[in-house]
Order: sequence, then C-alpha cells, then structure tokens
Amino acid sequence: MSIIFVSEGYFCEGEVEKKWQFKMEFGKILLTEKELSLVKKSNISLTEIGSSIDNFKDGFIIPLENINKAYSAKIQKIFVVVVETRDDHTFSITMANNRSIGKQQSINLSELINATIIKTINIKNMASATNDTEIERVSNKCEYCGEINDISFKFCKKCGKEL
Repeated sequence: MSIIFVSEGYFCEGEVEKKWQFKMEFGKILLTEKELSLVKKSNISLTEIGSSIDNFKDGFIIPLENINKAYSAKIQKIFVVVVETRDDHTFSITMANNRSIGKQQSINLSELINATIIKTINIKNMASATNDTEIERVSNKCEYCGEINDISFKFCKKCGKEL
C-alpha cells in the first residue's frame, strides 16, 4: 500500500463550525490507494527536559470504496475538503493555517481523492475481467471446400466460389 498524499491539517466529522481551530482535530491526513486516514496528533513529554515527540492516535479511517464524493468548498473564511460517504457521514478536512486559507491545498486534495477512487475502481474492474478470453482471428472460411481465406478476399482461392 503506497502513500499518495500526506499533510498536516484539521479535520472533523460533520460540518465546520465557528472557531474551527478549537472544534476540529489537528493531525495527519494520509491518502493511500485503499483509504483516507485522518490521524489525531498530540504531544507527549519523554524526558525531564520536556522534549516532545508526536504521538499519533487513530482518528477516522475511511475506505475509498465507501466515499461517495469529495469536493472543495469555502465554508466561513476557509476552504475545506468535504468528504461524503455512502452511509451518509460527512467529514471536513482543511489545511488552512494562520498564513493561508487553504484554497489550493483543498483543491489538490479533493482532486487526488477523486482520482484515486477512479483508479481503484478501474484496477478492480480490470482484475475482475477474465484473463483467459482469447481473441478470435477473423477469417473467411469457404462453405463449399473448407479453405480458410484472408478476410479481404471476396472469393475462395481454392474453388473460386463467393464467400
């Protein structure tokens, strides 16, 4: 499973509300060829000095086959990617921060999600097609003598009858 997109951002289940930075979870947004993962991030102290590392906990894992559509939308003053699932859940994702309203990042992520879904569907369709089908060679077989002639021939090369 390869990673297609990774970014830090905010996410929540449902609609974006006022004071979105306090209402939404901050973490990693991971898009793979099988799922969209929204992983919560929190800092923990490891030593007495107070150095911290990122501790990631499970947030939301959305299989690509469950996504109905993903699109970019401007809600309040920021741009978000709205992900609607087939079981009527809505997730909002934004890469907005103090310097940017996240317009280009939300457009890129929504396009990547949709392209990955289409790619996944095409791969599944190709895998489900039977591989043992053979292409029949088209030829003209004479009804009278059984001679196999080229498709471009109008008459049999052996007996001369019309094909």
